[in-house]
Amino acid sequence: MNADKSNVRFDTSPRTTDPARSELGRSAQTWPWVNWGLALSTVPASAIVMLFALGAVMSTDGCTDGGCPNLGRGGIDFGIAFYGAPLVAFVVIVISFFTAKRRKGVVVPLCGWALLIADVALMAASVAG
Repeated sequence: MNADKSNVRFDTSPRTTDPARSELGRSAQTWPWVNWGLALSTVPASAIVMLFALGAVMSTDGCTDGGCPNLGRGGIDFGIAFYGAPLVAFVVIVISFFTAKRRKGVVVPLCGWALLIADVALMAASVAG
């Protein structure tokens, strides 16, 4: 301001009519919600994986050395399949505390989901037959 034009004021928040700019602000607010939604949904997904692992192991209960030849060497590894799922969910939530506000932070829960799906696929392939 100067003495000649004392009634002139400058707006500190620029307003734009550009729709791309206004959408950028809105999408920046939705990414943390998407990230946390995916991260927290790994908890019930890991419970489902644990139930699937329990069912897969129970389905092999009647197998002996010659009764189920398609199980492969040693059958399925119950410890990794059963206890790995909640560990994946825990690690995804902990890492999401640091990456949730970043746009590419959604990669963390997506990798967690991929690991949970791979766990189910490997268990299903090892007991199918």
